[in-house]
Amino acid sequence: MRRAFLLALFSLVLIPPASANSSISLTEPTHRTATGIFIDNELANLIKPNGRLGKLVFGQGQITSATIDISLIEEIQDMADGYQYFNPDQSLTTVDVLPSASNWLNTLKRKSKNREIFLLPYGNPDIKFLQANAPNELEFYRKIAQERAGAFFGRTITAISPINSVSSSDAAQSLHNSYRREVRALASISIANEVISLRLQLAKIINPAISDSRLPMLTKSLRAELRENQKKLRIVAGNYTITAERYDLPVTVINDFTAPVSINLKTRTSNSRIRVGVVEPLVLAANSQTQIQIPIEVIASGETRLELKLTNNRGSQVGESENIELRLAVISPLTTWFTTGMAIILLLAAAVQSVRRVKRRKHE
Repeated sequence: MRRAFLLALFSLVLIPPASANSSISLTEPTHRTATGIFIDNELANLIKPNGRLGKLVFGQGQITSATIDISLIEEIQDMADGYQYFNPDQSLTTVDVLPSASNWLNTLKRKSKNREIFLLPYGNPDIKFLQANAPNELEFYRKIAQERAGAFFGRTITAISPINSVSSSDAAQSLHNSYRREVRALASISIANEVISLRLQLAKIINPAISDSRLPMLTKSLRAELRENQKKLRIVAGNYTITAERYDLPVTVINDFTAPVSINLKTRTSNSRIRVGVVEPLVLAANSQTQIQIPIEVIASGETRLELKLTNNRGSQVGESENIELRLAVISPLTTWFTTGMAIILLLAAAVQSVRRVKRRKHE
């Protein structure tokens, strides 16, 4: 009897009850592409009560502390009110609503109320890599994580930056470097939500836990979304025939972003037939079309091409460029003076000839 009692006591000491307070870590590599479609439906299974993330939330008592990647919380929020995911054959399945996602989120909030929450940089990226190659991006991922975690939990959250024990793959790091320049060019002119989303997608790609097998699909969607966003800033113009020595060329600049943008317009001509004046920096309102005028001075008649592109303050191109074909049908001042002079000479010659004729008749 005494032995049975000791064994029972021993088991209680070694095996804590499911209701015991605990510290948990809620992280998971992204399952969502840049276009918002999920790669698979694995995350829905992970948050079930018997799933890995479900056990961490449902299977605990009051949470004593939690280390969280807020990008995981956002993906589960996205699932709660409906989402789409790819099947193995690449067909799409639509889920109208996922009650288990709402249940998971509400339980996490309730159990972590007034408890310590530590926050990872958004997407739980490879910190060593970012510290060495893109420290400003790391600070951006930290800032966004704090802002969004504060909104979700309704209070200020402590940010931490533990060094990942495993580095991201060479393939992931190469992808991050390849697309960071284009994404940052857009980010330098606008704070639109769609641009921020692209920037955060780069953080998810260099999460050390992401397998290389997932990268192609993530990269494909990132590339497609990046191209679509670059098209939101563009120049619209036609072909022109210019008959004046000085002319203000009208072009339309379109900003389809959901926030204002600040840009510069740069020009380049294919030959020296025209001289282009300076265009002041532009501030375009969100979802707007703005017509601007480019001052042009015609040097010689003929044909030329004018290349227009939009750049940020560092000279990096953003948006799409435009080539304008110009037909120049202008008589230069020199030609005008020469033609006028010849006309005067001919008139004078005709007058002299007339005088001579008159004198000749008188003598006759």
